[in-house]
Amino acid sequence: MASGKRIMQRELSYQVPFKRLRKVGRLVCRKAFPTMQLIWLLLALYFAAIIGLIFFGQTLDGWLAAVGVRHGADLLFVSLVLLTLAGLWGLLRFQVRQVKARVDFEQVVRLIQDDNGLRFATEDTEFYFKWRGISQLLLVHDAVVVSHGALFFLVPDAAFAGAGDRLAFIREVYSRLSDKARSISEKHVRAVLSHGEQPSAA
Repeated sequence: MASGKRIMQRELSYQVPFKRLRKVGRLVCRKAFPTMQLIWLLLALYFAAIIGLIFFGQTLDGWLAAVGVRHGADLLFVSLVLLTLAGLWGLLRFQVRQVKARVDFEQVVRLIQDDNGLRFATEDTEFYFKWRGISQLLLVHDAVVVSHGALFFLVPDAAFAGAGDRLAFIREVYSRLSDKARSISEKHVRAVLSHGEQPSAA
């Protein structure tokens, strides 16, 4: 008779200084995405080659001219730039494929608003923003963006029942922000809030 695996309950309390987070962030990125190291290596080789062309360009021109290649250093420079750009493009595309292979970005996101904050949930993940934890409210051309530091969540305009529902959401979130977050967000939502204001009764 097979027994179900028991999940251990755990509760931890800890603090991580921002300086430590930055160091860990760089380390984790290098370990999780080795492609980043290849990008830095490619850039290092590019700058080393540029420096080499600066110091030895005339010598290279002389060697290449001797075998019938005119403007050899210029051709090498252009070729180097094109090869570096092609390499960066290929490595970045490869990194994007790596990210997509690890996470399903097509899952439906459920936004649940309650008295204490916003909950963003998918089949695999769940994030909860308390009102005081929202650091900024932003608007892009087709969505509302809620952020906590460098963590951004996008709510497409199409998710709302209509323009009135979208405006009500923006007003509600903006009114719950801390004073600091509201001051940062104000310039981004001012036009929408003022445009949506109801005329005062005479």
